[in-house]
Amino acid sequence: MLAHPHARSTESMFRLLYLESDLALVTALRKELRKPDYRLVTCSDRESAILFLKSEIPYHLLLIDLEWDSEGLKLTRLAHSQRHRKRLAIILVTAAESSKELQVLTRRAGVTHWVAKTPDMGAVSEAIRQLVEGA
Repeated sequence: MLAHPHARSTESMFRLLYLESDLALVTALRKELRKPDYRLVTCSDRESAILFLKSEIPYHLLLIDLEWDSEGLKLTRLAHSQRHRKRLAIILVTAAESSKELQVLTRRAGVTHWVAKTPDMGAVSEAIRQLVEGA
């Protein structure tokens, strides 16, 4: 039987991997970045994060919360050490504006963008849209 000519694909256009567990951020992102266009995969533990990063599952963007401190930087390095993740855009989400020293340190680890959390988390979702949609 042939598929309906107007059937929608169940595949998301943009798959995002978020490492941490800020429920306010996850809720805001899921509200702003809706399916089917976006698929937000969340991971709050190191072992699972390593499995996700080493897997062949394609991601358009890696979002790391600064609350993971040095663990986030280690995972950033791991992501870029994987052949299939070398060009993966990485956003570091911070509670406040990041210092120049932090930007240098995180840039060396492979972070490509920084964004501070706002009460409505609008800056984070806007940064994601700009990166993955090329806006």
